[in-house]
Order: sequence, then structure tokens, then C-alpha cells
Amino acid sequence: MILFNSVHPYNEPELLAALRNGSENAFTSIYHHYSVPLYHNILSLVKDGNTAEELVQDIFSKIWKQRESIAIEKNFAGYLFVMARNRVFDFFQQATRDKILYEKIKIIASEQYDHIEQALFAKENADLLRKAIAALPPQRRKAFELCKLEGLTYRQASEEMGISLSTLKDHMVNALEAIRTYISKNVEVAGMLAFYCICTQG
Repeated sequence: MILFNSVHPYNEPELLAALRNGSENAFTSIYHHYSVPLYHNILSLVKDGNTAEELVQDIFSKIWKQRESIAIEKNFAGYLFVMARNRVFDFFQQATRDKILYEKIKIIASEQYDHIEQALFAKENADLLRKAIAALPPQRRKAFELCKLEGLTYRQASEEMGISLSTLKDHMVNALEAIRTYISKNVEVAGMLAFYCICTQG
């Protein structure tokens, strides 16, 4: 078995072949070769060191999970930096969704629970709801976001997702139950009211 370390010259095709076969040493060599330039590239976009570091870890975690399907020998660097660009795009998209979610909670709550405004608007409650939504499986999360955050009807959401209306309804039932369970284990009364407000609209 070949051990890859600083003594051996960096041989990317060989490393990628070993990586596809599950070599942790090859993965480590690739990580050390690219992580710093990738970090600085991402940092120039997100302007926050902790966030850039987290995104780099996400990217390499994905590389490891998808190692068997990697087939880029001639331009792996390009492949990696495209992944980084897409991950940064996803980060900004999620940040926008978080802001929309928080604002929606504030609007709905202010209409119905003005007397507990300060407790209900606490940022940690919006963060908790965001985490509960993020924990949903992708299709279920998409259904919830379309119906509860973007205001689509169930029929419109089912057409947007290319699924049947009954499947969309199943996703929503399961999503609401999963979020309710998540929040009930992690939040006090104010957070439960925030969840009630957003989930009883539309």
C-alpha cells in the first residue's frame, strides 16, 4: 500500500485513484494541497473566517462521501473550485431564506401576539425554527418552504416540485409533525407560539 505524505511528490492522478478506492492518506494529501487556497478563495466571498472554514470542511466532506464517483483527473482543481463556488452560492441562498423566515415570523406574530412581541421575536426562536426546517429531508423541506415561506398553495407547490397533490400533502403533514416534535424538545412557550403562528397560516 502506498502511503502519501510530504516525502512523496504530489501526484494528483495517483492520489485521485487512491481516493476512489477509499484511501484516507490520499484524501489527507489532497486536503492539505487545496484547503488553504480554497479557504482564501471562499473568504474573499463570504468575508468571515469561521464561515469560510466551515464551508471548506463541507466541501471536503462531500468529496469524501462522493469519492467513488470522482472522475476528474485533468482538472480536479477546476472541479473543486466550481464546488466551492456552488457551496458559497448555497450559503448565500440559505442566508436569504433565513432572513425571509425570520421576517415572516415577526410579521405573523406581530399580527396575532402583540402582547408577547419581545419574547416571540427573540432571534433564538427564529434560529430554532430554521434548524428544525433544515433537519427535514430535502423534498419535505422544499414542500414546507414553498407552502409556508413562499406562500404557494398546495396545488401550486405540487406543480412546482413535479409531484402529485397527495404526495405534497403527505410531505406537509410529515414536515409539520417533525418540526413540532423538534421544537417541543428544544424550546420554551414563546418558540412554540412562533411555530403555531407560521404553521396555521394558509
